[in-house]
Amino acid sequence: MKAHIVGGGFGGLAAAAYLIRNAGVSGKDIIIYEAERQMGGGFFLGGTAETGYNLPGSVFDDKFVCAFDLLQGIPSTLNPDISVKDEFFTFNDREMFQDRVHIIDRNGAVLRRPHFGLNMRDAFDLVKLALTPESHLDGRLIKEFFREEFFDTEFWWLWSTIMGSLPEHSAAEFRRYMNRALGLFPDLSDMKHILRTPVCQYQTFIEPLVAWLRPRGVNFLAGAFVRDFGLDPAPDRITVNRIDFEQDGAAQSAVIGPEDIVLATLGSQVENMSVGSMKEPPIPQTAGRSSALWRRLAEKRPGFGNPELYFGPQKPTSRWVSFTVTTTETSFVDQLSKLTLSKPGLGGLLTMKDSGWVLSVTIFHQPEVIGQPPGTHVWWGYGLYPERNGDFVKKRMDACTGEEILSEVLQQLRFDQKEEIMASSICIPCDMPFVNNIWLPRGRADRPAVVPEGATNLGLIGQYIEVPKDIAFTIEYSARTAWEAVHQLLKRGPAPPKVFQGQFDPKALWGALRVFLFK
Repeated sequence: MKAHIVGGGFGGLAAAAYLIRNAGVSGKDIIIYEAERQMGGGFFLGGTAETGYNLPGSVFDDKFVCAFDLLQGIPSTLNPDISVKDEFFTFNDREMFQDRVHIIDRNGAVLRRPHFGLNMRDAFDLVKLALTPESHLDGRLIKEFFREEFFDTEFWWLWSTIMGSLPEHSAAEFRRYMNRALGLFPDLSDMKHILRTPVCQYQTFIEPLVAWLRPRGVNFLAGAFVRDFGLDPAPDRITVNRIDFEQDGAAQSAVIGPEDIVLATLGSQVENMSVGSMKEPPIPQTAGRSSALWRRLAEKRPGFGNPELYFGPQKPTSRWVSFTVTTTETSFVDQLSKLTLSKPGLGGLLTMKDSGWVLSVTIFHQPEVIGQPPGTHVWWGYGLYPERNGDFVKKRMDACTGEEILSEVLQQLRFDQKEEIMASSICIPCDMPFVNNIWLPRGRADRPAVVPEGATNLGLIGQYIEVPKDIAFTIEYSARTAWEAVHQLLKRGPAPPKVFQGQFDPKALWGALRVFLFK
């Protein structure tokens, strides 16, 4: 038996590891097809200290049970004597967030309100949505369930900037997030139970996984863009018999034998990502390669969901623009630390809620990149509304150069030494038109099952596959779909552990209740 994995992001790499660990498949019988030259998908590492780094931003919690179960057996890059999981939790125990100032208004005043600004009406509305069956939420928006003032509470600004939700997003996904992340509710303002990686996510997760898989014989086909699957003609079953792909400009096909399996990542949140520079804005991309296979499968057979919802005409509520700043001076770091009353690397997010783009920034724990030169600092930010105009730079954020974005940030914060900071910093803007599309309002049939009905040798993995109760935009979602696909197709090894549900956890429920009683 051979296993063919489409996509070399975290989900694809996890699938290879589960095949070896749980199903006893030889690494030599596993092939990973990755369209890019670098594995990692949404966990990318671009640029250098000299040209400016380009990094993603993600948050984690301790309920990522599938991901950390896997990473318990993967040695760390920094210290091969310990696992990635142990390294991750040791770092977070030692360097816990102490986010003392998270939300500021246009005058620089800190937004702090009793009970996060929530009243009993809000509590009732939150409980009502949490108790509404998901089957009643098809296509419905978050804003349908709350008063208008709810979206200017401290709670909403904390939740929205950490989780990425907007009032126009899916009520079903928001309900899942509330139940899944209820344990984080009382500590949103200081972020102390929100975790992050000791160095960048590519070097924390992707490099160790690749380093574990490679000596076990896993075949990595970089630059291999899978265009289509050949399917057996039987209308009542889905059996892949051929993989059509391009590599180095040449069309190729891989025959799928009767005992083989195929695990396919459908779509990517970083589809059509484009990167700018200090002097050039990101150039819009339209290739749509990560969703091309999904579209073709959905056209051929029912049961493959609705890729057009996620990757059709671009929607303002799915776009983010992030920016990574590499600097050789400490003026920005010093002033932000003073403003937030936190040591560099411990301050979590600072959000300028009244800024046109709704900017959030954070200073990474240094060094953020293995090999980062001494005296170099890296910090990061993003805009929740990048299709609006800035307040000082009168342009959409996705049309701005790094220089313009950095200038807007410094003027929003009213920082001194603006010219010195600009002269010693490299700001790299990154336009991601689909990164937030997992929040788009959806119906129950819009995401396909891990193993579609009638599939005999095909499993689906990634952020756009349906996993009841769990939340997308996480490595946990990728790991869980990979584990589930291997388990369902091969019937080997244990089933994935259950998804944590805070509404059934007394500690999480009491913590949420304390917000309304005491906080």
